[in-house]
Amino acid sequence: MKHYICILVLFCLQIPRIYAQTEFDSLLNVANKGDAEAQALVGEFYETGAGRKIDYGEAVKWYEKAAKAGNARGQNNMGYAYENGHGVERNNAEAIKWYRKSAAQGFARGECNLGNMHEKGNGTFVNYAEAMKWYKSAADKKYDYGYLNVGRMYENGYGVPKNDTTAVVWYRKAAEAGNAIAQSMLAWMLEKGKGTSVNDTEALLWYRRAAHNDNATAQANLGRLYYFGLCGLAQNYKEAEYWLQKASRGGNAAAQYILGQMHESGIGDEIHKDPAEAVEYYKMAAAQKHKSAIYRLGKMYETGNGIEKDAKEAVFWYQLGAENGDMNAMTALGILMHKGEGIAKDTEKSTKILLQAAGMGNKEAQAYLAAQTKETDNKK
Repeated sequence: MKHYICILVLFCLQIPRIYAQTEFDSLLNVANKGDAEAQALVGEFYETGAGRKIDYGEAVKWYEKAAKAGNARGQNNMGYAYENGHGVERNNAEAIKWYRKSAAQGFARGECNLGNMHEKGNGTFVNYAEAMKWYKSAADKKYDYGYLNVGRMYENGYGVPKNDTTAVVWYRKAAEAGNAIAQSMLAWMLEKGKGTSVNDTEALLWYRRAAHNDNATAQANLGRLYYFGLCGLAQNYKEAEYWLQKASRGGNAAAQYILGQMHESGIGDEIHKDPAEAVEYYKMAAAQKHKSAIYRLGKMYETGNGIEKDAKEAVFWYQLGAENGDMNAMTALGILMHKGEGIAKDTEKSTKILLQAAGMGNKEAQAYLAAQTKETDNKK
C-alpha cells in the first residue's frame, strides 16, 4: 500500500472565524476609517468566502489598502494573491516582494510563505538554507506551520542532513498546536516507525484527530486502516467507505482509487458492486495522475466494464500510464499494440514496450512474451 501523504504543503490564508453579519459590518466600518489590520481582515473574508461570496477582486482592494499602509498581514495577503493569481495576474516576483515586506516585520505567516518561495524556487532561485531560516523564524514565534515545515525539511533532507527523529520532534510540536497536516504526518511516522518506535495506538489517535479536522490525507489513511484491519482496528468495510468518501470529497486521489476498487468488485453484503460507480472514482483519481487509477480506467474501457467498450480510449489511458512509468499500463499498451486493437499494429515497438515492462517485473508481460516466443518457435 502506497504512502498517501502528500508532502507538498501550501501556505494559504488562515480563514477567519465566521462572524455574524453585524460583526462583519462593524469590522468593515473600522476598515473604512483607515484601520489597516481591519482592512486586511475584511479582505480575508472576501478571499475565503467566509460568510459571503468569494470575491478576489474585492479582497485585493482591501489587501492593497492595508499593505500600502505597512500592515504585515495585508502585505502577506497581497503576496498570496500574486502567487495564486487571485484578483491579480499571477506574478511570483511581486509575490515574493510582498512576502519579504511581511516577513521583515516578523509576521509568521509571511515568513512561512517567503520560506516556501525559496524552497520551491518560485520568483527566486531554490535556496533551502534561506527557506529553513524563515521557517525557523516562524517556529520561534510558535507558529504551527513553522514547526511543520522545519519538520518537513528534516524529513526530506532539504538544506539539512536528513533526520527522521528530528522531523518527528517538529511534527509533534505542530500537531500539538492543532495543525491537521502535522497530525496526519506524525501519525504516518508513528505507524511506519520512521524516526520513532512503531506505535499503532498513538498513530490511530493522531489519524483520528487529523481526520476530524478535515484533513483528507488522514481520512484516506483512516479508511485504509479500516479496509485492511490495521493499527489494532477490526476490518470494517463500511467504516472504511465512510472515511474514504470524506477523503474523496476532499480531493484525495488515493481514496478515490480505493473506492473504485471496492465498487468494481463489491465486497459481500457491505459494499455493493457497481462498475459504473467505480469508473467515476477512477476518473477522479486519474485526473490527478494516480498511476493505478489510470491503468484501471484503461482496463474498464478495454473490457467495457461499467462503461461502453472503447479500445481507442483504453489506449489513451494506457499510453498516459506508460509515460508515467507504470509497468501495468506498459503491458496493456504493448499487448493492444501487438494485436492492433485501438492502435496501429506494430510488432517491433510493442515488443520493446513489453520487454521494458517484463524487465520491471511484470509477470503478464513476461508470460505474453514467452507465449509469443513459443508460437514463433512452433512455426519454424
